[in-house]
Amino acid sequence: MHLTNPKQKLSAWFVKALFLLVVVASFSSCKEDNENPYYVTPEQVEAQKKLDEQTIRKYFRANNVDTTKVVRLNSGLYILTKKAGEGNVIKAGQYAEVNYVGRNVSNDVFDSSFRAGKPFSVLVGAGQVIKGWDEGLQQMRKGEEANLYIPSYLGYGMYGSGNIPPNSVLIFEIDVLNVR
Repeated sequence: MHLTNPKQKLSAWFVKALFLLVVVASFSSCKEDNENPYYVTPEQVEAQKKLDEQTIRKYFRANNVDTTKVVRLNSGLYILTKKAGEGNVIKAGQYAEVNYVGRNVSNDVFDSSFRAGKPFSVLVGAGQVIKGWDEGLQQMRKGEEANLYIPSYLGYGMYGSGNIPPNSVLIFEIDVLNVR
């Protein structure tokens, strides 16, 4: 289409300029990941993992935990079996019925199935609970009692949850009542 009218040329130029302005504004609003306030660098993740490890080990020393009986998984999760269970370990896709008490490293209780007055049932491996629980339960059996020492990145991470502050190491005393 050939524009000869000066008003048409000016109008077409204005539309093109406006389009270019929109495109430039769109691209300039795209931020680098490291400008995102929720972005965490790999270095920050590694630093938090080291801090969580130190926090757990300090907790063990302060509370006389027998570290010869504690198993550390590759993920950083620690498990202290207090009473052995029976049968096969719980598998992803099975339901586990448990009683539990959740504490922070100051030993303050932040959650408990006893408060609800009934055991807690969870579909293991389905992401219904924090990663530390899903992984820890898959190491346990019916009748087993254990403490899970969960680093923050397997818990509520850098955001926390409710009365659990960000980057909190969590301790759960878990008693597996039934598996189905």
